[in-house]
Amino acid sequence: MIKTICSCFKGMSVGRLIMGICLIVIFTSCEQKRKVPIADLRIVMLGDSETRRINHYWGADTNWNTLTGYKHIFNLGFDGYKTKEILHYELDTVAPLYLALNKKPHVIFLMIGINDISQSTPLAETLSNVRIMIDTIQKHQIDLVIQSVIPTTDSYDVQYGGFPENGVIAKRVKEMNDSLKRICISRKIPFLNVQSRMLVSNTYLNDALSVDGIHLNYKGYVIWKDCLKKYISTHY
Repeated sequence: MIKTICSCFKGMSVGRLIMGICLIVIFTSCEQKRKVPIADLRIVMLGDSETRRINHYWGADTNWNTLTGYKHIFNLGFDGYKTKEILHYELDTVAPLYLALNKKPHVIFLMIGINDISQSTPLAETLSNVRIMIDTIQKHQIDLVIQSVIPTTDSYDVQYGGFPENGVIAKRVKEMNDSLKRICISRKIPFLNVQSRMLVSNTYLNDALSVDGIHLNYKGYVIWKDCLKKYISTHY
C-alpha cells in the first residue's frame, strides 16, 4: 500500500512532495497502531463505594473480573471517598488516582461524585477536581472514560441523607451529569451513561436495583456491567 502511495508522488514539486511524505508518515503510524486485544486489556475501575462494593453483598469471590469475564480489571473503589480524596494523599498512603496510574492500565473508568453531592460539596469544586483528574490521566496517555453518577432512590434523602425533603440529591446528580457531559465534549472524552436503565421516571434510582437506596444490588451491577462490555467491545 505504501509503495503505491509513493509512486503517486513521482514528478511532483517540492511542496507537494513534502506534503506527500507527511501523508505517508501519518498512514504508517496508523498502520502501526493496533487495538489492544480485550483479553490483554488492563482496566482500572476508579471511584467510591459504588465501584468498591461489587463484592460487598455477593461474597469475596465476586469482582469486576468475574462479573465481566475479563481478566485484568483492578477495583480501586473506596467507601465514602469524594473527588478531593481521589486526588490527595492521606497519611502515608498513595492517592487513589496515582494507585490507578501505577497499574499502567490501558483505560480508566471513572465514577465519582455522589459523596460530594450528598455532603453538599459545591459543584464548582467537584468539577475542578474532576478536571485535575482528567489532566493527570491524559498526561500519562491513558484512555479515560467518565461514567455518569448514579442517583439515589426517591426516599433516600429524608430517610438516610438527612435532607428535609426528597429529590435534592437527584436534582444535584442531574446537574453534575450535565456538567460532566459538557466537559467530556470539550475535552473529547467518552461519557458513558450507565444509569439510563436504572432510573424511575428518568430521575431516581429504581428501588429494585438497590440494597439501601444508594448502593446497587446484583441486578444493578449487571446493568452497569452490560454498559461496560458494550463500550469495550465497540472500542477495543
